[in-house]
Formats: sequence, structure tokens, C-alpha cells
Amino acid sequence: MDNFIVSARKYRPSTFDEIVGQQSIVQTLKNAIRTQQIAQAFLFTGPRGVGKTTTARILAKTINCLNLTPNFEPCNQCDSCMDFNNNTSLNIFELDAASNNSVDNIRSLIDQVRIPPHHGKYKVYIIDEVHMLSQNAFNAFLKTLEEPPDYVKFILATTEKHKVMATILSRCQVYDFKRITIEDIVHQLQHVAQNEGISYEIEALHVIAEKADGAMRDALSIFDQLVTYSGRHLTYQKVAESLYVLSYEDYFKMSEYLLHGQTSDALILLNDIIERGFEGQMFINGLGKHFRNLWLAKDPAAVKLLEVSETVANLYITQAQKCSLQFLAKALNLINQCDANYRMSLNKRLAIEITLINICQIENPFTNSKPNPQPAPTHISEPNAEYVPKSSPSAASAPSSQDPLSLPPQPNLSLSSTGQTPKSSTNIENNATKNGLSHFGLQTANVRKIINQPEEQNSKKIEESQQPLPQGREFSEEELLIVWASFLEALSEKEEVLVYSLKMAKPQKADNHTIVFQVVNGVIKNDILNNQERILDFFRTEFSNPSIKLLTEIIPSSENNIMAYTPLERLNELSKRNPFVKEFVQKFNLQPEL
Repeated sequence: MDNFIVSARKYRPSTFDEIVGQQSIVQTLKNAIRTQQIAQAFLFTGPRGVGKTTTARILAKTINCLNLTPNFEPCNQCDSCMDFNNNTSLNIFELDAASNNSVDNIRSLIDQVRIPPHHGKYKVYIIDEVHMLSQNAFNAFLKTLEEPPDYVKFILATTEKHKVMATILSRCQVYDFKRITIEDIVHQLQHVAQNEGISYEIEALHVIAEKADGAMRDALSIFDQLVTYSGRHLTYQKVAESLYVLSYEDYFKMSEYLLHGQTSDALILLNDIIERGFEGQMFINGLGKHFRNLWLAKDPAAVKLLEVSETVANLYITQAQKCSLQFLAKALNLINQCDANYRMSLNKRLAIEITLINICQIENPFTNSKPNPQPAPTHISEPNAEYVPKSSPSAASAPSSQDPLSLPPQPNLSLSSTGQTPKSSTNIENNATKNGLSHFGLQTANVRKIINQPEEQNSKKIEESQQPLPQGREFSEEELLIVWASFLEALSEKEEVLVYSLKMAKPQKADNHTIVFQVVNGVIKNDILNNQERILDFFRTEFSNPSIKLLTEIIPSSENNIMAYTPLERLNELSKRNPFVKEFVQKFNLQPEL
């Protein structure tokens, strides 16, 4: 059986014209050969797999060729070219700086440089990964690199130009190799596939080219692997499956759901993608790229920037016509924010889901474009048997002692009440935070969204919020306190002063449509009125009750009538109330602490 040669070696360019994607560098080198202005040292830099070492080998072979073609290419037929192709040339030396990085290695190289070539024009030293040389090795190499003999040429190659000493860079002609474009990689893969008799779908080659990230060597290695996997027929589905790439069909389907506000369908598709093993970061990056392509497809002049096959480009153009530029711009901004915050998020899946929900609301705010006539799904878990709404007679007469959120009975309130505001334990807020609203089956998906609504919505008149609205479901006093605690918890950290003020206000239920805040001063009342729209939206959403209204009252508090006494004033007051205190102080000659 013949030895298998990988495509990266089998189809390695042997002439300048076969080099892919580096036309400007190739033209510069050919002009230097034509004018006999060949530098003493070259430095080829750039990413891996873009042709640095290959170009160095072709340059070394060309300047030693005895019969150059009219196009200044090596003939590949003379003795010098044949020796090079057979790896028997005595004039061209390839060194790996990673394993020859010491001063002794460089001294040995300098000793060899003194010996002229036995035949041919030049001795060429190709030093790969030159950035791996040690500091002392670089210093030992400087003099020889600056003033080598006329018959010596150095070609250095590196992927990390910034690690090469500035004194080395200044002694070389530096050529920066760029990443190879997807189009060039696809053309080369087509050439290889045709020569090997392998059938393919053009979309499959595009996926390989994208995965290679501008490196031709990587693309050919992936190509060999996929040919072995697919049995000499490359299809898009097999390539995407093997390379762990999310199909463009999923992105087109997801963008359709987002455009039409089909939130449930979008979340179901996201769940399917995650269950197939794809990471959330990969999905959000791919979705951002997809929306970028849709933006480009909106403008015929920008369609050429799409690095996809013609078939997929037509799909982008078709879908882009359905999207407004405003929708695409807002969607891209939301996706970019999600990507930026993804690493810091504790619940990464929730971060993606919130992004998808927000994108759905761009064109279809708070509506479902695909209404579902079926009844709402029931809770998967059984309802908590210990919880009984306060409106139930059994709850008023015998509250459960095991319920951590149960509260002592509250007095009935009327709008004209002037009694003292009932005191509530701060543990209610803590319990609400720990247990969440799931205890009552309340919806919390839109908490942050309601809290962070634009400030201009808060400037609506209070009278508008008190107009009669449709009837909603009933809620209990306990639910009210827990929802209020969750509202305070959801407020931004930048609103600490507001949170402190609102914690001093406890909402109480006057009836099923009226919530009363009884406060002890005008400052707290103003804070509630200034944020009334936010509070109303929150309560109405959580209780599914659009008819809720808010009332705020200032009531006198007995605590406010208590004066702040100094120690001496406190003693005098006690002495007036109890004569024995005065006698006790005088008898023992006591003095209050000041």
C-alpha cells in the first residue's frame, strides 16, 4: 500500500504563482529577483499556516536556480532545483530556532557561514520560529546578520514578531503575511478535491474555510480528516456535524422567530441547540455574525462582504428584506451586550434567554405574534398545601405555623384611617428574597425590565394610573408584602438611597384594586410618587391585575413625638415622674454621663 501524504505536503506550492493569498509579497520578491536587488536578510511574519516557510523555501530555490523562467520562477529541472526538491541541497539549510536557540548553536552557524557554497550562487539559511532564540543568541547573531558574506542570505520566519529584538528587525526586510481569505481557501480546496476525485457541496468547503481561520495548512488538514469521515463525499450536514459547527439553518430559523416576536419558539429552539451540545458562547457569537450578515445584505453594495456561498448569500438577502435597519441595529446591540457580559454572568443560559426575549420585543412589544388559544400550562410541581390565601376563612382563623412567610393578622385599613402604621419584621424581605415568588406561582421574568424602564415613562400624571382598568385576579396581603420585597431587591445598586427610603414604606391592601402606602413623612411620599409608574407596572405585572391603583398617605407617628433627650434631660424627666429617683441620686451623689 502506498504511503499516504497529507494534502498540506502533497499540494505545497513549488513556485511563486502557486502561493495562495499573498500576491503583493510574491510580486515584491519576483521584482527583487528580476532587478538583482536581493536583501541580505528577510523576516517573514504572520499567523500560522499562511505560507511563510513555503515562501522562504521557494525564494531560496529561485535565487539558486540555474535556468529561471521568463516569469522569474524556478525551473524545477536544473541540478540545483532537483537537489532542493529531493532534500539533498547543500546550499539551503533549514533550522528550527525552538531547538537551536542557544549561543553555541549560533556560533556553530557563524562558523558554517564562513564556508562558501560548493556550487550555485548562494548559501541560504532559513531559520523558523526565530523568536524562540535566547537573548544571548540574538546578540551573538547580530554582527553576522548585519554584515554577512556576499554569498549568504538569511530568511527568518516567526509568528510572533513582537518577541523579536528591535535590533534584529532593523537589519531585515520585513514582510507581513496576512490571513488567507475564505474565498481563496475555498478555491484551493476545490482544486484539491477535483484532483483527488472527491465530490463536495460548496457550502461544506465554506465551513472548512471558516473553521481554518485564514490558515491554508489548517484547512487542508481539516479537509483530509473530513474526507476520511464522510467517505469521499463532503456534504454540508456532515461537515457541520464533524466540526461542531451550528448550522446556518438554525440561525435563519432563530432570526425568523425573533423578528416576528415568537418568544416561546425562540426559547424552545435555544433549548434544542443547548441539548445538542453547543455552548452558549458559540451560539451568541454565531447569532451576532448572522445579524451582521443580515445588515450587510440590506445594501447591494455591501453584499460582497458576505463570506458565504452564493446560495446562502441569497438566503441572507431574502431574509434581510423582512428586517428593518432599526430592528437589526437594536438586535446587534443587545447581542453585543450579552457577549460582553456573558463571562461575568452567573446564570449564562438566562442571560441568553433574556437577550432573545428583548430582541423579540423590538418589533412586537409585549405581544405575541402567534397567539396560542390553548389554556395556560399548569405548574409541574404540586401546589404548596401549607399556603392558604388570606382571603380564605380558614387562613384568618388558623394560619399555618409551618409557613415561613406567614404574618400576624393585619388590621383592616380604610382610606380615612389615621392609626399608626403597623410594624412589620424585616425578615419578610429576607424570606422573600430567599424563597422567591415561586411560592405563590408568581411571574418574575420581567422584573428587571419593569424596574429599569426609561425615566420618561415615570413622568406620566398620577391620574392616568388611577383610571378604571379591566378586572384582574385577586391577591393576598402576604403576596403583596413578598412582591414588594422583590421589587426592592430588584432595584439597581445605584439607587441605594431610594431603596433605603422605600424600605420605610409598607404596602397594605385596602381592597383587591387598591394598595395603600402609609408613610410618616413627605420625603418617603415623594419617593413613592416619583416612582409610581414603576411600582404600578411591577404590581400589575406580578399580580396580572391591570386595575391596581396606589394611594399614599402621611400619618402621624407616636415615635415622631418622642424628643431626643440628653442624659441630663432624661434624668430630670425621670425625677419628675418618680420622686424616689431624685432621692436615690442625691443620696449616692450620682452624676449622669455627659
